[in-house]
Amino acid sequence: MRHPTFLRRSLPVAGMAVALLLAAGCTGMQGSGKSSSGTSSTATVGASSQTGGTGAAAAYTPVSDVPIPPGTKINTERSFILGGPDRWFGKISLVLDRTSTLAYAYFVDQMPTFGWEAVMATQGKVSSLTYVRGDRTALIEIEPATLRGSDVVITVSPRPPAPGAAAPAKK
Repeated sequence: MRHPTFLRRSLPVAGMAVALLLAAGCTGMQGSGKSSSGTSSTATVGASSQTGGTGAAAAYTPVSDVPIPPGTKINTERSFILGGPDRWFGKISLVLDRTSTLAYAYFVDQMPTFGWEAVMATQGKVSSLTYVRGDRTALIEIEPATLRGSDVVITVSPRPPAPGAAAPAKK
């Protein structure tokens, strides 16, 4: 069965558009790139999003509505952020220079200051924290890194409507 001409021409264009969007999302990341040892690409955050630090080290902060500890490295190969700094969806992978216990305490302390309401928290070898804010949900997973520090993944997604809630009106 032959595909219509429209589909044959559209698929390569759609693939190119997706590739360009992904590439555009990765441009402008100061401090990113592969090291000569072949390790993951990272960008260093100079100051916490909340404090709004100044200077060259604080220039790159991809999101502004979740706390990111100073000196945190962002694994750009494992992160995918759609939207603006204060209204984004996706996943941001962080490498912290503090233990997983201290990372857990940091996020428990700082998430409410950014307007997030705690829903659930579990602490163990792999700890998780769940928060809601408006129409979004944030899941934070924290685990010890291989050598030192901790690996943190923050996933922000649309919040499903509460059971029995009225569906939004169609425009």
